[in-house]
Amino acid sequence: MSKVLGNGSGFHVSNMAVFNGIDTNSSSNLALGDFDHPEFYLWEYGMFVLVGSFGGIIGGLFCSSNRALALLRRRLSFNIVQKGIEVFVIAAVTATLIWVLPSFFSRCGDIELRRLGHTYYKQFTCEEGEYNELATLLLNPLGAKGITLLFTEDDPDAFSMSTCIIAGMTHLVILCVAFGMSISAGACLGRALALICNIFLDEAWNIDPRTYAIIGAAATLGGVVRVLISLTAIVTHTTSLSFFMTPVMLTTLVAQNVGNWVSDRPGIYDVILQLRGVPFLEEECPVVGRNANIRARNVMRKNVVTVCAEMLVKDLVGILRSNNDPDFPVVDKQDGSLVGKFSRIDLLALLSQQKVLVSMGEDEVVLSYSELDEARPDPRNLPTGDEIGEHLSHDDELKYVYIAPYMQIAPMSIQGHGSAERAYEIFRSLGLRSILVVDKHSRPIGIITRHELALLEEIGENEHKVKQKKRSTLLYSQQHKDTQFE
Repeated sequence: MSKVLGNGSGFHVSNMAVFNGIDTNSSSNLALGDFDHPEFYLWEYGMFVLVGSFGGIIGGLFCSSNRALALLRRRLSFNIVQKGIEVFVIAAVTATLIWVLPSFFSRCGDIELRRLGHTYYKQFTCEEGEYNELATLLLNPLGAKGITLLFTEDDPDAFSMSTCIIAGMTHLVILCVAFGMSISAGACLGRALALICNIFLDEAWNIDPRTYAIIGAAATLGGVVRVLISLTAIVTHTTSLSFFMTPVMLTTLVAQNVGNWVSDRPGIYDVILQLRGVPFLEEECPVVGRNANIRARNVMRKNVVTVCAEMLVKDLVGILRSNNDPDFPVVDKQDGSLVGKFSRIDLLALLSQQKVLVSMGEDEVVLSYSELDEARPDPRNLPTGDEIGEHLSHDDELKYVYIAPYMQIAPMSIQGHGSAERAYEIFRSLGLRSILVVDKHSRPIGIITRHELALLEEIGENEHKVKQKKRSTLLYSQQHKDTQFE
């Protein structure tokens, strides 16, 4: 069966080498006129599916392991000194590992037979004129030379099967702890798979180890990050292998689905966002959110704290100290209807301005917007707890502050009986921080933030996870009596 080849005037293996700083002058075996490139048989598409499956399994296990390790670190609650010691220990163990392993598994090869010069092949413990295979893969920069060597060396004897497996597993272990070498680990293991297959195949049907280094790198990275189109574009563009687009896309597609099946979790970036407490909303509302029975009142956070247009300073300080809401609905004193919204940072700014605090019966003092903007504290260093209002005297706490001139008029709100899908669409399209939920009399009864909407992803298949959330959020509360709507 014929092999799949690229355009003779298109790919040069030297393209990626030049990008990674490898010298490709005419004296090198990797000269710019070299048209040799990775290739594959049509029947190898089945092998690519297998590689993608392995990549998905590795990626799924990696995401679960990395998440468990992150949770362990969080439970241990290291202080800054302990974190520094942790970094030092990890760096020391990693450096020792990649230095000691080539001494124990010392397989040497003739450097004159290799495509690149002496600069990138490490002699280490071998004789003059020879190179240590494992040292070459572990001691070269992973993001450049190490990857390029795996992609460009067409000789199966350049790196043995055992060397590729040891290097790949070493990279995976270090990756799980330090995070950052998915491509190198996948390239090593992919090349090792090709060498294993060549043991059982007739010489005429031997497969190109470079092809599987590239496909293995894409599969492992796809299993870890779970992206498809962008990863395919990155791999094909970086290697200049445009005719590899279909194999890479097939491999990453399989890796993505197998990874989702193995770990039952999203990719590593989504895992990191979840661990950081940053809820990410997809462009489309989750399918369960389109259910007509799920209303805004079913996903809102209850017990929303409100403020009035005119407040006693002492009461306002107490509200800010007792909760950390980023926004507060402003209600009418008479009927409790919604009239506006005020941000926490602006309330802190007002309290810092002594002249806006007035006694009962005195005329209010209005700040200009430029003065209010200058008074806003640094969002990265907002006061909390007893720090709020600590500069205020007892007499100041008995004064009043008028917030009506600075509040946001007609804030975005939704009726409690409105659909959760509509709330999701409004939130996502307008880039809001929160949506207020009101009853038929326009009285605030709850608030919806990203955290509440992110829970829609976990309803249904992962409903047991929702029950573990320590929030006063109503989900599928069919028994909830909507007394506030009467």
